[in-house]
Amino acid sequence: MEIEKYKNPIIHADYSDPDVIRVGNDYFLVASSFNCIPGLPILHSKDLVHWRLVNYAVKKLPSPEYDTPQIGKGIWAPAIRYHNGRFYIYFSMPDDGIFCCYTDDPFGKWSDIVLVKRAKGWIDPCPFWDDDDKAYLVNAFAKSRVGFNSKLCISRLSKDGLSVLDEGRIVFDGSVTQPTIEGPKLYKRNGYYYIFAPAGGVKNGWQTVLRSKDIYGPYEEKIVMHQGNTSINGPHQGAWVETEKGEHWFVHFQQKGPYGRIVHLQPMTWFEDDWCIIGVDQNQDGIGEPVLEYRKPSTEEESCHFYIECSDHFDKEKLSLAWQWHANPKDEWYIIDNKKSVLKLFAVCKGSLQQEKSIFYMPNLLLQKIPAEEFEVVTKMKVNFNTKGTFSGLIVSGYKYSAIGIEKREDGNYLIQILGEVSGNKVYEKITVSEKINQNEIYLKLRMRKCANSEFLYSFDGTKFFKFGIEFVPKEDIWTGSKVGLFCVNRDVEGKVLEKDFAEFDYFIFEIN
Repeated sequence: MEIEKYKNPIIHADYSDPDVIRVGNDYFLVASSFNCIPGLPILHSKDLVHWRLVNYAVKKLPSPEYDTPQIGKGIWAPAIRYHNGRFYIYFSMPDDGIFCCYTDDPFGKWSDIVLVKRAKGWIDPCPFWDDDDKAYLVNAFAKSRVGFNSKLCISRLSKDGLSVLDEGRIVFDGSVTQPTIEGPKLYKRNGYYYIFAPAGGVKNGWQTVLRSKDIYGPYEEKIVMHQGNTSINGPHQGAWVETEKGEHWFVHFQQKGPYGRIVHLQPMTWFEDDWCIIGVDQNQDGIGEPVLEYRKPSTEEESCHFYIECSDHFDKEKLSLAWQWHANPKDEWYIIDNKKSVLKLFAVCKGSLQQEKSIFYMPNLLLQKIPAEEFEVVTKMKVNFNTKGTFSGLIVSGYKYSAIGIEKREDGNYLIQILGEVSGNKVYEKITVSEKINQNEIYLKLRMRKCANSEFLYSFDGTKFFKFGIEFVPKEDIWTGSKVGLFCVNRDVEGKVLEKDFAEFDYFIFEIN
């Protein structure tokens, strides 16, 4: 019988800082969502290889500042746990503190978020309920907020897990041997407390495991996975999970430039001395290296070929789960007419700040994660514009971004491409090409090839497409990969929403190579 194998990455999309648990025969994965809303994505699998996006735990971020894009802020590094019949997700908002939400049904409604600990710079929280039902929280620190990092802290939690009871203790200082240690996950096995945590930085770091017989330490340390002679840089933050059949696996991310932080699955091996390695020790140095291909995990339910939906025909009452807004959304931004199968986006006006005059900082960008290394996406758009400066179309976002679409000018509609770049607190944006058109209906296409080399195309009949503008390579922004999506804005008029200026989209269809 041929052994069934899987290939890494298991998810070629930006699900940063993944954490995974198993409950019965079900596996659940959560990831960072930063400023994107809805937030805290929840993915489900039956075999650890094929995943489906099934829910979001957070519908809106709890501060008015998130009504505009707060790049690099928002929801960081969540941990999901199951205790006494309830699912919990803990996460940090680095300027505000540590938060939690919970539910009895991960596919249903989650609670409003609860502030567990008000603190600036406390990040990457993970709860732990011990054998005596005492609860603890481990976390790291953001140097950008508190002036230091490379330290891990453990605090007491209330029994219900909804408040921190003390100021915590620093249980490990990795400044010398494990610099930038962060993203801790706390477990217990064979009488040892284990903290799994990446160190060395996102691009070139490694996986460390700490252990102690006392939850407060002192902790021994061991590097259990590094890049070695493989092509998988990092490998960074993740989670240990045990299958129903007693196998051990580790899910982690790899930083891949504009594509974001893509998700890998690695085998884990425990030894008689109660240390483990992650991956395969190819060069016999006692440290595992990540694999590109390996036999599939042995689970109760095999080959459940879930996938993360990307395409949307706008024929349902709600948007596909793949969509996220660039900031807290407002109802007046859009309408889904599922009878006509169209998404109607109204023109949202610029803000008063200089940054908000750029497309990248508009709050109503409707975006998806890049779903593969190579793909095409096409949309059909019809515009109804009455106000000079209204602009709608297809965008690839990031700190280098580009958009193609129709802009209303005094003498009619123009097809234009915009290129932009964010550098520090400034945004540089220019129109690369502009062509007057007589139509108000158009097909727009993005073609992305290896290394994120991208180009736009357009068509008036949906059959014959023409290249438009210059080729470009997008660039990730703070913590997140580039994204692709739709927009309708007006950067000439200050205000809120222009109800008489809108674009209708028939579909948004991906073809993955």
